[in-house]
Amino acid sequence: MTAHQPDAGRLALIAEATKRAGLIWITVPGGQARPAGHVWRDAAYVLTGPGEQDVPGLAAAGQVTVEVPSKDTGGCLVSWTARVSRVDPGGPEWPAIIGALLAGRLNEPAAAPAERWAAHGNVYRLTPQ
Repeated sequence: MTAHQPDAGRLALIAEATKRAGLIWITVPGGQARPAGHVWRDAAYVLTGPGEQDVPGLAAAGQVTVEVPSKDTGGCLVSWTARVSRVDPGGPEWPAIIGALLAGRLNEPAAAPAERWAAHGNVYRLTPQ
């Protein structure tokens, strides 16, 4: 484990809280906190782009702050720093992440959202630091 990774207990707390949260709040350096839907795997994955949620500055950010709210009170359960990286539409993790994002979309209007997201959207991986 490097000095930049959370210890196992903290990582477990981040994973459990974030996995259960319906949304997270992302703060890009110099920006305001923005709510964002996500899926959790080994990190939080966020979809942005036309017709999707907007998180200004996320594309250029190397790291962001993530706050995970309580479903009961709305207060912050845990806050963590994340390294931001873009998921390549042709990369090995793309199919699994897109599948998870699609599973959360009960009323997806487009006939081929995965192709639309690959062409016009971005998926970002927020890895706990």
